[in-house]
Amino acid sequence: MFKGRLRRSMTLLSVLTLTLGMVSTGLLTSSANAANSTPGVTAKTITIGATVPLSGVAASYAPVSAASNAVFSWVNAHGGVNGRKIKYIRLDDCYDLAAYGLGCTAGASVTTLSQTQVLVAQDHVFATVGSLGTAAQDSVLSYLKTNGVPQLFVNSGSIDWNQGSKYPDLFGYQPSYVAEGKIFAKYIKANDVGQTVGFVGQNDDFGTDGLLGLKDGGINLLPANTLTYNAADAISGSSSDLVADIGTLQANNVQVVVLCAVPGFTNGFLQIAKAFGYSPKWIISSVGSDPSLVNNASEAAAITSDYFPDVTNNADPWVPWLRKVLRADTADASYFPGLTATSPMNGNEFYGAGEAVAFVEALKAAGKNVTRAGIVKAMYSTTFATPAITPLKYTKTNHQGMQGGTIAIIASNGTKVPIKALELSTNVFTTGQSKASPIKVTSHFIIDPIPSWLK
Repeated sequence: MFKGRLRRSMTLLSVLTLTLGMVSTGLLTSSANAANSTPGVTAKTITIGATVPLSGVAASYAPVSAASNAVFSWVNAHGGVNGRKIKYIRLDDCYDLAAYGLGCTAGASVTTLSQTQVLVAQDHVFATVGSLGTAAQDSVLSYLKTNGVPQLFVNSGSIDWNQGSKYPDLFGYQPSYVAEGKIFAKYIKANDVGQTVGFVGQNDDFGTDGLLGLKDGGINLLPANTLTYNAADAISGSSSDLVADIGTLQANNVQVVVLCAVPGFTNGFLQIAKAFGYSPKWIISSVGSDPSLVNNASEAAAITSDYFPDVTNNADPWVPWLRKVLRADTADASYFPGLTATSPMNGNEFYGAGEAVAFVEALKAAGKNVTRAGIVKAMYSTTFATPAITPLKYTKTNHQGMQGGTIAIIASNGTKVPIKALELSTNVFTTGQSKASPIKVTSHFIIDPIPSWLK
């Protein structure tokens, strides 16, 4: 959806053909003092890093880490954290797809693992913060654990990050796809009684977890209306899965379609459905519904989930604050083109800023004597005040992070592409990942005040 979450934004520009946008960018490099007892920590600095797609097929994710860096730069300009400035190293891993070419400037031999090894063995990072992608981050779980490096605020809704007993230093950030699916199920049962429901999901954990959540929430789906698309179509340039899925749903008179797709594929499904004269009610995962990335007027009136505020709502103190922070970051201005004192931001920017705020709060709570064990302890004890409208809280049994959000509708912008989503109510829905975990409803958003030391 519009606001923060994992943005797997490959671009599907036509009904039948994928065109992959490619962005070239330089890499940020740095090094930390490895002689310290805690890697990455000196008396005046703390070095952290992330592997993110800065070029290639998923380069439109780059603003996520750029927004994080903008927050760190802002904090540094205002004295740092406990007397230390944050050095944030972003290495391009091309979404772990460099071997396919696709405009990756980092080189065909680059992988998420190889870039993570650079961060750990060469740059001696204290922790990774905000690294992106489910498959990409799954590939480095064991390596980071073996080297004792905390893996914090992973950019993905996979339940893979909620393995506290096996990976005690691993933490997610956004709600899981399972929780989102359960919340969608609650909405459907209340608003679409008697309607035929279909599902289309990406053929990996994204789609699998979303479907599991729907079923756990009590939605009965016929096998014929439970479909997938191949994420590798972005590489092959094929859209045959999309065409076949839309044709099947239309032939089966499916009236409500739950779509677990990344933004580019959401655009593709909407284009194909329009060409076929098919207009179901769309319920789209937050991961794939950001209007600025979907870029399709037909998305108006689609239902989605959200856990950040309406980014045009200046009454929420985080909105003008974040706009100010991004505009102050002249080094990364190319990632925020056209951002003015009044223009709306997008989900990538809120997501990256939100996790950066959470990290600096945990770092502050960890105290002057920073250790890796200390930051993990702080992840449990910190009362996070973030831009999110739902609580961010970690426990021994919850390394996922946020547990839910609100239901929103993609607001019409006339014949133009929508620019935002509007919450249907102030209700916030939270739930665990198990089938037995109930959905709890809070009748108001959480709007945390901005800590004075962040202003």
